[in-house]
Amino acid sequence: MRNEGVYETPGSPHSQSETRIQALGKTDAGRRLHVTFTLRGAGTLIRVISARDMHRKERAVYEQR
Repeated sequence: MRNEGVYETPGSPHSQSETRIQALGKTDAGRRLHVTFTLRGAGTLIRVISARDMHRKERAVYEQR
């Protein structure tokens, strides 16, 4: 998802011990993904919590940005 602009939003307050980030982006193969992750190790490591295809509403938000 690094090839095209990635749209990031704060994640839900699901965890109080770490900040979760939600990102919408497109892979090199054209697949549109919703990824939830947290940063670790002073921001040098990414821990992926969830990755899935975008829902219809998420695709609309991503395309309109």
